[in-house]
Amino acid sequence: MTTEVLAQEGGETTNFLLPNFTIVVEIVIFLLVLFFFYRFVVPPLTKAMRERDEMVRKQVEERDKAVRTLHEAEERYSKSLAEARSEATTIRDEARADAQKIRDGMRAETDREVARLRAEGEAELAAQRAQTATALRAEIGGLSSGLASRVLGRQIDDGSHRATVDRFLAELEQGQAKDAEGVR
Repeated sequence: MTTEVLAQEGGETTNFLLPNFTIVVEIVIFLLVLFFFYRFVVPPLTKAMRERDEMVRKQVEERDKAVRTLHEAEERYSKSLAEARSEATTIRDEARADAQKIRDGMRAETDREVARLRAEGEAELAAQRAQTATALRAEIGGLSSGLASRVLGRQIDDGSHRATVDRFLAELEQGQAKDAEGVR
């Protein structure tokens, strides 16, 4: 119907698809634009996309390498930390053992020194006791002779009664020694 309407108006029939061959020109222009894009636009875009893909691939590889390096460093750190703790424990135990040895050595040395000082003190005390006992015997003998001379009213010879005084003092010491043993 549209063809008839057109024919009645202008008297000519035209094909609407090929009016003055414009569609052919449009197709040729379209093909030229496609060729232009294919020749000048697509290669730089493709190159940019390949470079971008390459850059992304390198970044992924570097990230993977960094992750591996990080894990290796963490493992080395953990091993080093464990070794350091083990070594610290060993050193601490050795220090404690050394301190105990030093303490035991000092205690033994102190005990020996105390025993030596005690033996020296006892020897000195025994010497002083013997010296004091000798001095006291001499003095007691003279005092007892003087006291006996006063009590009796006559002069008592110091040399003749000396044996009696010594015997009395010996009996007195034996009695003290028995009392001391009984107390223990």
